[in-house]
Amino acid sequence: MSLKFVDLFSCGGGMSTGFVRRGFRTIGAVDLEVAKPSHGVGATFCNDTYERNLGLRPMSADLAVTGPEEVASYFGFKPGDIDVLISCAPCTGFSQKQSRNHVHDDGRNQLVERAAVFAAAWRPRYVVIENVKELLRGRHKHHFHGLHRGLTNLGYDVFAEIHDLKDFGLPQSRIRSLIVAKLGGTFHLDLRRVNAHRTVRDAIGHLPAIDAGETHSEDPMHTCPRLSGHSLERMRAIPKDGGSWTDLTDEQAHLRIPSMNVEKPGSFPDVYGRLAWDRPAPTITRECSHPGNGRYSHPEQDRLLSVREMALLQGFPSDYQFEGSLSFKYRQIGDAVPPMIASMIADTIAEDIAGRRAEPSQLRMAV
Repeated sequence: MSLKFVDLFSCGGGMSTGFVRRGFRTIGAVDLEVAKPSHGVGATFCNDTYERNLGLRPMSADLAVTGPEEVASYFGFKPGDIDVLISCAPCTGFSQKQSRNHVHDDGRNQLVERAAVFAAAWRPRYVVIENVKELLRGRHKHHFHGLHRGLTNLGYDVFAEIHDLKDFGLPQSRIRSLIVAKLGGTFHLDLRRVNAHRTVRDAIGHLPAIDAGETHSEDPMHTCPRLSGHSLERMRAIPKDGGSWTDLTDEQAHLRIPSMNVEKPGSFPDVYGRLAWDRPAPTITRECSHPGNGRYSHPEQDRLLSVREMALLQGFPSDYQFEGSLSFKYRQIGDAVPPMIASMIADTIAEDIAGRRAEPSQLRMAV
């Protein structure tokens, strides 16, 4: 019998895909599909993506007000049916890259603590959470402390650590908090480290060349936005294989934009930058749909990375399909938990259930 899970804040299915690929079965998923408030509910099409790849249509609901009874009724399961509860709440309010988070505590941060509410109602054997590193060490880490207290009071042992996921084979530097809570026993998330980091070349070097604005005939996800005018000229001027706007010469000064602060030539060097073939990619974020938002341009070709290339760097399977507009395809990728890492978490849980994992001497970080 396969192990069953429910995925809250399921996005485009990154975490779920990793678990399904390891033999787990999804019996419920929830996502409101909200990007900016002006876009409205359903704008991101992530539930369409989830359904297309995983065969289950997520419930569109606001988990700040929707409770476990409503979700269970919607999908027809009951408490005790769930082996794993996945609850990867939005990370935007924790990230210190957002200047407002240095002062304000975004209301969405409280969603992290909702996992304990659902755990109290459903009593899953494990609770799995991924978020930015600031959840454990940032200004608003009190939300994790609230979650920790809630789960501990329910009888869960909470494991929490911060890792750079490139150390486990993701071809991207992505520093994240990884949290697993186990009901009625101790747990240590011991993911297998790689001897050498995977690179951009390892992940996407085999894909055929395309031009900006082109879609490859054999893969509709190998597509990227069109560039023209100064944007295309700027792209062509950025040196290949790791170049940056800081490499633009004085003769190319007309290609700079106001945010390229020439008085501080080290400022925001990744803006309009190219990836380097033989290094892991930098962190892929939800803003990866435009070359001006970071180092998201192809190492050699004069274009933004394609949807397929971005997805491979994020650890998605090579046949994964994304729904919605081009910009929201990119957003679904940037918002996702890398399926490659999710599979490794699923493996450790399956091994723990089967009793094949030795008890570690160091169980958890101090919180």
